[in-house]
Amino acid sequence: MRDDKVKVPATTPPRWLNAMMKLMLKTPGLQRRLGRHIALITFTGRRSGRQYATPISYAWTGDTVTALTRKNRPWWRNFSAAPNVQLRLAGKTMPARAKATVGDLATLQTLIEFLEARPRDAKAYGVPLRPDGKLPEADATALLPEVVLLSFTLEDGAQGRGGARSLVASKP
Repeated sequence: MRDDKVKVPATTPPRWLNAMMKLMLKTPGLQRRLGRHIALITFTGRRSGRQYATPISYAWTGDTVTALTRKNRPWWRNFSAAPNVQLRLAGKTMPARAKATVGDLATLQTLIEFLEARPRDAKAYGVPLRPDGKLPEADATALLPEVVLLSFTLEDGAQGRGGARSLVASKP
């Protein structure tokens, strides 16, 4: 348990890696396997009006998709002006409405569940899990102001795998 601020690693995937992931998420065969853990979010730039796409780790529960990104990455700010996005999930593209939340204690439990279900993501955000697979609440609370919790509500009644399972139950 620690009371200090969590130091989120500032590393960003190289452009070539994101380009390769985007291509693989659009390739038949690969998209279903890789798309079970990584979504491709397509959105419109709030200033440029251009279409952008970025791959991101996600959890899918019912009609909600949850993702996490570092606060210092600016792309998530586009959701305040234009919250309508397209999500490519496991080989299917679905319309969704995005909401970005920074530092809200109400999202703490969702953050904990998300990172406990994805130990690699927890490590990437600088908060490795305990040997029992749990994330100390103090670490999650310290991480909260450094990350953006993204919530995507699927439109047109799209349902997640297994209906309303919890984030923990959808471990990769």
